[in-house]
Amino acid sequence: MFLRLRVLFVAAAALTAFGAWAGAQVFSRTPVDPPMIISGADVGFRVTAYERSTPVGTLVVRINGQWVPIKEDTSTPRVSTR
Repeated sequence: MFLRLRVLFVAAAALTAFGAWAGAQVFSRTPVDPPMIISGADVGFRVTAYERSTPVGTLVVRINGQWVPIKEDTSTPRVSTR
């Protein structure tokens, strides 16, 4: 009886500790308001948030003075090293 109770208690404690550890591994994003653009002359990167110290955002290009997000062309096959 006491052995089962101890095993149950240890299993519950291990599950609680694992849940706390797993919850701490999630990266929270800190939004940037308004989004800022790190740019060259006509190509830039729009930063919308930070994940720890890593910027998160989209690539943009300047067309007629406006920053426009790009869309990757998936119709052509990628170059591989094989």
